[in-house]
Amino acid sequence: MFKTGVYFIPMKIYQAVVISVFSTLLIAAIWMGLPTQAEYIPAYALNSKVVVIDPGHGGCDPGATRGAYVEKEVTLQVSQLLAQRLSEAGAMVVMLRTDDSDLVDDGFKGTIAARKREDLKRRAQRANEVKADLYVSIHTNADSSPRWSGAQVFYNSSSQPSKLAAVMIQEEITKQLGNTKRKALPGDYFILRNTKMPAVIVEVGFISNPQEASLLADPDYQARMAQAIFAGIAQAQLRTYNAEIENYPGW
Repeated sequence: MFKTGVYFIPMKIYQAVVISVFSTLLIAAIWMGLPTQAEYIPAYALNSKVVVIDPGHGGCDPGATRGAYVEKEVTLQVSQLLAQRLSEAGAMVVMLRTDDSDLVDDGFKGTIAARKREDLKRRAQRANEVKADLYVSIHTNADSSPRWSGAQVFYNSSSQPSKLAAVMIQEEITKQLGNTKRKALPGDYFILRNTKMPAVIVEVGFISNPQEASLLADPDYQARMAQAIFAGIAQAQLRTYNAEIENYPGW
């Protein structure tokens, strides 16, 4: 019947229509490869956020190397993919390097060790200058033993926002890649101590592990890693620091 211009549908028919439409949309989403609610990433939370991405090492500093695998190459490749995803979500991305270089002037006089210290200092300064909302440093891990593997995120223990970001990134890496049982940990590193914004160091894996090194050099795996880091960053923008994060990893 009609009443004041509104058509009322019997409740049973209405429920059947809603269920049918929802089921159709869900099937279409799965068929088209679209994310379901459980996989939803709140990318909108990154709009206008300033994120500094620091591809570790560069120039005369290759970082860790094992055979043909070089840390500075892996970190730049993963960082570029991460920057693309953040930019598409509306974030303002500052890449500290976009090629095989460091941040030190060509005329620098000093030892290689002194150049590395100056490079780190300038990376922190650059992030502080742009008043970033988050600093993400990308590295690969290495050990004298090839048995160790797994990505791991580090944060400054005195910064709650840093721990929150680190935990969310670590958990997304664990969930999406499924090949690490490591947990986010506090770390005493120059970059974490000298940046004025929440900062994390993401060790994307062990370049000293032959199987993981091969993965880290694979473009598809790099894309999956970048996506996981991106998802963690996005989740951290909406998550509040609470008792659960405080008690991590014992949640």
